[in-house]
Parts: sequence; structure tokens; C-alpha cells
Amino acid sequence: MELHGVSSGDLEVKSPAEKFFRSVTDDINGPFDSIEDKMETMNLEDRTLTMRMSGCLISESYKTVKVTITVSPKEDGDGSCVAWKVEFEKIRHDIEDPHLMIDTLIDVLVNYLKETDGNLLL
Repeated sequence: MELHGVSSGDLEVKSPAEKFFRSVTDDINGPFDSIEDKMETMNLEDRTLTMRMSGCLISESYKTVKVTITVSPKEDGDGSCVAWKVEFEKIRHDIEDPHLMIDTLIDVLVNYLKETDGNLLL
């Protein structure tokens, strides 16, 4: 089994890119309250944020679990596209790929992003 893996996707939101990104960075721990996370990088110009996650069961099996979020204005000017990527590195080859953990992180992240968009549109 490979030591590294990546899962990615995107989500369209109705909020403007700047406003949406600012809201996410203001609430940096929003979607992952039960996991220790640390902001690794934040680029305001590109509206990109990367967080390194640890704690829970993550540290026992993985060297690295990172979530990167990039918010871009849609070309038609109506809303934004939020691209996300979850990367992991296992500590040993014999550890199963973290499909359940990644799927759970993605579900929590996507729900958080949708909720954030909904709150901004109120």
C-alpha cells in the first residue's frame, strides 16, 4: 500500500470569494472542533488556507493529515468555487488507507462550507 494519498473536490457557493474566505479564516476551527488542527499556511491574495491535523486517532497511524481550501470567484461573477484537498501520509505501509476517516473529514468539511455559505446569505 502507498504511504501517501490525496482526495479532492470542489463545491460551488453563492457567496463572493473574498467574503467567504474571510468567514472561513475568522472561524478557523469551525468544522474540526474535536480534532487538533494548526494553520500551516494562509495566502490572502490567492484565498488559500492549509491546516495540519493531529490528535484523536490521526497521530497513531499518520505522519501527516492536511486539509487545503482554496476559494475562487466564479468566472460569471455569481458566487464562488471552493476547492478542497485532503492529503495524508501513513507512518507504515501496513496501515489501511483511511477511507472512512477521509470520507468523514470531507463530509464535515462540505457541511461546514455549505453552512457558512448559508449564514453569509442571510
